[in-house]
Amino acid sequence: MRLLYFIPALFNHGGMERVLTSKVNYLVDKMGYRITIVTTDQMSRGCYFSLSEKVDLIHLDLDFNSHFEKALILKYFSHQLKMIKYKKEVQKLVDIIKPDILISLGGKEIDFIYKLKTNAAIVCEMHFSMNIRTQFLVSRKRGLLWTVLGNIRTNQLKNTTKKVDKLIVLTNQDKNQWGKTHQNVLHIPNPATFEVRKRENEDYKTVISVGRLDPQKGYSMLIDTWVRVQEKHPEWILNIFGTGDLKEQLEGKINALGLKGNINLKGKSDEIENEYLKSSFFVMSSLYEGLPMVLLESMSCGLPVVSFDCEWGPREIITNGYNGFLVETGDVNQLADKICQMIENPELRTTMSLNALEVAKKYDISIVMKKWDALFKELKNSNVSA
Repeated sequence: MRLLYFIPALFNHGGMERVLTSKVNYLVDKMGYRITIVTTDQMSRGCYFSLSEKVDLIHLDLDFNSHFEKALILKYFSHQLKMIKYKKEVQKLVDIIKPDILISLGGKEIDFIYKLKTNAAIVCEMHFSMNIRTQFLVSRKRGLLWTVLGNIRTNQLKNTTKKVDKLIVLTNQDKNQWGKTHQNVLHIPNPATFEVRKRENEDYKTVISVGRLDPQKGYSMLIDTWVRVQEKHPEWILNIFGTGDLKEQLEGKINALGLKGNINLKGKSDEIENEYLKSSFFVMSSLYEGLPMVLLESMSCGLPVVSFDCEWGPREIITNGYNGFLVETGDVNQLADKICQMIENPELRTTMSLNALEVAKKYDISIVMKKWDALFKELKNSNVSA
């Protein structure tokens, strides 16, 4: 079976890139699929995660990111011109490759993919909640205008995703929300990309967080939280792994609050699994998420989690008091209290660690990919019979 995937780029070390890489490698190496991945913004950069040699890559290099900071009207026209070109290029590829199924990860192609001239089934794999476009804009731009624009873009997303054959969402909460307006929704979670393994030592006085240094991840609030944690437990260290535009701003805040050495911005790591294994628990301060890969990764390494209860992913994986704590999003005092509770109760951490390992086993890649295989076969057979 021939699949054509669309993703903005593969040079990032984010969860969506890791998930796609793991899934397509499994599909081509273990299930015999033929897969091509199309990117728009790779721009001659290498792939961060290793791809099977059997996967074909096509980089269109349209560079949508180049007009992101332009004035609104210039950004609009630049975007529209690139979208016209993008659609033409994709139609050419579809005509040549003749895929059985097109899979969008909710990127810009979702606005036109259902209009293509093709017999292929069309799938949208949504890695974020329904209002991602609103969340994205208002987390970076303040004011009524940006809220209105975000809501317009969210409504466009709702309308276009009704027109694909299947809309795949990562959590049951997402399924319930999308299901109010869509008839094509199916829940398939992300797979865990690490093999479940217990830590040899659980006595590290280190807390870990992993994510891009951008507004979505809420690291400024996590730094405020650590002020309260450090007052009670100055010997404990917070290590944040990730890169992004907010690095200098966050470093400045850490230094201004006298937390240098208590909080370390570690950049990206090529051995992040080992960093999980050298930590006591994971903390996540995101304002919104899909099904966060970092939670599955950390739990696969036996880490309990303290997390904001943002939409929608954390509550899908974390049972409050069982394998971690859920905290009202934005409540830094409560987040600090739960972090301190985790620090002060080693027996609780051990129990939650064992529970985290059990939860992670449910997301084994072999289990998840059977669901994808069944879906692809169903869609292909439906198209053939039609």
